[in-house]
Amino acid sequence: MPQTILDTPTPNAHKLELLRQHFPGAVEADAQGRIRINAAALQLAVDPSNPAGVQVEEDGYELRWVGKREAYHTAFVPAQKIVQPLPEQSKNWDSTGNLLIKGDNLDALRLLRHNYFGKVKLIYIDPPYNTQSDAFIYRDDFTAKQTEVLAQLGYAKENIDYIKNIYGARTHSGWLSFMYPRLLLAKDLLRDDGVIFISIDDNEQAQLKLLCDEIFGEENFISTIIWHKRYAASNDTSGIASMHDFVLCYQKTDAFDRKLLPRTEKQNSLYKYDSNDGKGPWRPDNLTVKTVSQAYIYEITNPNTGAKYPPTRGRCWISNEAKIQEWIAEGRVFFGKDGKGAPQLKRYLNEVQEGIVPSSIWSYEEVGHTDSARKELKNIFNGNAPFDNPKPTGLIKKILQISTDKYSVCLDFFSGSGTTGEAVMRLNAEDGGQRQFILVQIPQPIDPKKQKEAHSFVKETLGKPDATIFEITAERLRRAGAKLEAEQAARAAERGTLLDEATPTLDTGFRVFELVDDPDALMLAKPLQDSTQADQLALQARIATPQPEQLPRVLHNLLFAEGLPLTTRITPVTTAEVPEGHLYRAADVLIVVKALAMDALTDAIRAQQAQHTAAGPLNYLTVYAPWVQDDNFLLGIRSVADTLGFSQDKLRLRGVR
Repeated sequence: MPQTILDTPTPNAHKLELLRQHFPGAVEADAQGRIRINAAALQLAVDPSNPAGVQVEEDGYELRWVGKREAYHTAFVPAQKIVQPLPEQSKNWDSTGNLLIKGDNLDALRLLRHNYFGKVKLIYIDPPYNTQSDAFIYRDDFTAKQTEVLAQLGYAKENIDYIKNIYGARTHSGWLSFMYPRLLLAKDLLRDDGVIFISIDDNEQAQLKLLCDEIFGEENFISTIIWHKRYAASNDTSGIASMHDFVLCYQKTDAFDRKLLPRTEKQNSLYKYDSNDGKGPWRPDNLTVKTVSQAYIYEITNPNTGAKYPPTRGRCWISNEAKIQEWIAEGRVFFGKDGKGAPQLKRYLNEVQEGIVPSSIWSYEEVGHTDSARKELKNIFNGNAPFDNPKPTGLIKKILQISTDKYSVCLDFFSGSGTTGEAVMRLNAEDGGQRQFILVQIPQPIDPKKQKEAHSFVKETLGKPDATIFEITAERLRRAGAKLEAEQAARAAERGTLLDEATPTLDTGFRVFELVDDPDALMLAKPLQDSTQADQLALQARIATPQPEQLPRVLHNLLFAEGLPLTTRITPVTTAEVPEGHLYRAADVLIVVKALAMDALTDAIRAQQAQHTAAGPLNYLTVYAPWVQDDNFLLGIRSVADTLGFSQDKLRLRGVR
């Protein structure tokens, strides 16, 4: 029976297997073979001393909407797309660690689960706000098969019809059904110490908070950040002018370690006194605290005037009397410029923590506003702003500073104008980081009437055949990267130096992949029950005559099956006996795409084992079975692998055959 390349067990399947191992009596199958969890058996296994067993709450507190079960199911159906590498649209293909994916983010997330599961440190998304105005851009497919699934899930016909109607509609149910599967998949991509930030407005903030509580857990809620996005209220607002957006923040687990924000010049300017005592600048600070201790309630005597000062009512001094007397002797207590005032603490700048704790209110002075975001675009696009409502790079940069280290992977699957990509590159330029971004953008058509400027820019200035938002995303990354490179070179020139090897290379490149169908069944097979004899004959013909242009597609989609990043460099392996087109090396995997002589294969593998590369030793052998028609070769490679020390699980056959 045909199998697909992307046949690795899903995370859910892995969890089910763990449940079977530890609680075998709790996992059952009905007459149709469907999995059923026996809650009573699970309760008894976990807490056998509880004679009451499981107590089911008939009315619980949860977020419900029509179509929720189908939306959950949608997240975990097998991927129906593959990736097509587009080196000609990319920048620095061979060296970059960044990704730009063209296509629907639901398809992209399903694929990314195979090789980025638990590897993403930060996710920032700015999903479509439910403004109930124009048509919804992301119209998830509702197929006949999904209708069958709904029936299996127990939906009545009228509910099925309703769900079909709300798909793509700007209703609360439609919007939640749209977001639910994407956030479920997003959670799987996060590292245990990962975090997600989601921009949203008033229309769906309440629903999104409940949805995230369910997906990520209430205990993992960090904050609802208020971003002051406008500096002036609109005069034509009929009600109360909206001046802010929300940014919801959730951690994957409590392993998340929030970073401090760098101190600003304004904050440091408060430390404007210097006593020339070698301790540097300081500022006067309060000597009292709110938490009252009787041992810390006493009078402090000003040594210059003899005046006595008790702590403020309801407060006490910051330390005991002996310590305060010690500080007075050291000159750590300040009694005013003339020495005749009340006691204050000298707070030295070198004693404060290196950063500041983020707050839940972000002003436009700190992170920018909607107008400054448009100005940023105009600066990049020579006076044009070919995108509505972009986010300022300062907003994303602050999120990056709070949540990432210098080597984090950052994902934005509603990438829009590409602000997240630019913010990652810009912060890397500032702190020498090597953060990587993954951006996903659907090729959303630009309306030539409503968005004349953007449509004209893509069609005429960029010369693209189709005017889509994706083209703006990609072009912004190109131009922003070039601008940063020029700025970096200018700074080096001012210093009279060149960028040396010790300076981390600023990665302004990105690989472009497009999500496409797989008509040649290179990766995905049509289910046997849905295949006709003509389908089978056509498939055999395509397999028997592989085309050279299919090779890059095959190799890069194999990265999903091998759990390797899409930015992994794939290099041909050639020897005197092995011509190009047979063997390829990707990190610690040797990929065989065509049969060759066993002696030549053995020598090539030994040579690869002897090499010491940055990716480490050779650990796996993978054979792309559809293009290997020699059954004797498939039998022989098992013997070769065993001889060369590869265990059975290190040799993998991939593809439909």
